[in-house]
Amino acid sequence: MKKFFIIFILALIPFASTKVSAESDLPLNSEAGIIIDAKSGKVLYGKNMDKRMYPASLTKVATAIYAIEHGDKNELVTVSKKAAKADGSSVFIEPGEEIELSELIAGMLINSGNDAAIAIAEHMSGSEELFMEDLNEFLRKEVNITDTHFTNPHGLFDKDHLTTASDLAKITQYAMKNETFREYFGKKELPWEVETWDTTLITHHKMLKGELPYKGITGGKTGFVSQSGYTLISTATRGEQELIAVTLKAPSDKIAYSDTKLLFNYGFENFKSGKIDKKSKLYSADYSNSYTLNEDLYYTHLISDQPNLKTSNDGILSIMNQEGEAIKSFDLNTVAVVRNTVLPAPIKQETINDNLIKFSVPSLGLGGF
Repeated sequence: MKKFFIIFILALIPFASTKVSAESDLPLNSEAGIIIDAKSGKVLYGKNMDKRMYPASLTKVATAIYAIEHGDKNELVTVSKKAAKADGSSVFIEPGEEIELSELIAGMLINSGNDAAIAIAEHMSGSEELFMEDLNEFLRKEVNITDTHFTNPHGLFDKDHLTTASDLAKITQYAMKNETFREYFGKKELPWEVETWDTTLITHHKMLKGELPYKGITGGKTGFVSQSGYTLISTATRGEQELIAVTLKAPSDKIAYSDTKLLFNYGFENFKSGKIDKKSKLYSADYSNSYTLNEDLYYTHLISDQPNLKTSNDGILSIMNQEGEAIKSFDLNTVAVVRNTVLPAPIKQETINDNLIKFSVPSLGLGGF
């Protein structure tokens, strides 16, 4: 009698509809909006998401993650006269004052200080102009976005200061992978003591500070100039699912928040996130190669789907929905260690349930894998 052993490959959480790209026409009142899965990057819904628009202070998300990744948080920043005299929202810093970079970044995000943004830019690159060159290059080469061009670090209006809801979601997705950014982005308040102001900064984001409570909210940034209308980035987590919502050019902040809630509800109620654990071992369709993942792989599907894994002979891993459509693909040759292998046939791959994939292999004294 043949003996069998089983290799379990953790293949994740169930998803949410059959075509991952909602066909629903959500009644957004903002001119543009998007909701994405933060882990997989999958767009769950978008309205005018590739239209180039004015972001206002949502710009500061890009300034913050660049400064966090390319600066020393403990360095002292000397405030210039130009920074101290910045128009608009402020954290009331004075010329010649020295403040740690980390404090300026946090103050910029929480209280949307334009003065802090300029001080950061000058410290990082020597001038605001040079910083914009560095920041735009960073966004192109490291964040891999193509429809954004920023002319200042804070978001005050300039006709050439443009981005898209899609790019802002990608910038936020990139930034949220950084633990320092996540901490700052999710702060509700920050003790603030500078030469002329001793106070506690309170986030402007109404969901985050509890004025408009939303289950699972983890961070946010607000923006407004007359040309941009009300703009908003928000992040929320429930269980293993992390979502990012962006709305642009809402006619009021009330509408920006109601649109954000609508996007979050749609994402959480219709979709699930899945993960293929990096400890999993996968095989090519003909079992000539085995693949050990270098990192966890993430995908998104509709709640009604029961996804399956399928690999090709050339190492393309596809996540298939119940209609046999590929909802996500990975090239295992680039995300895994590849090894030639000789395995007994036949090997049968079957779905056990929504969360597990099973390989049954006749045992020939090979032990385990």
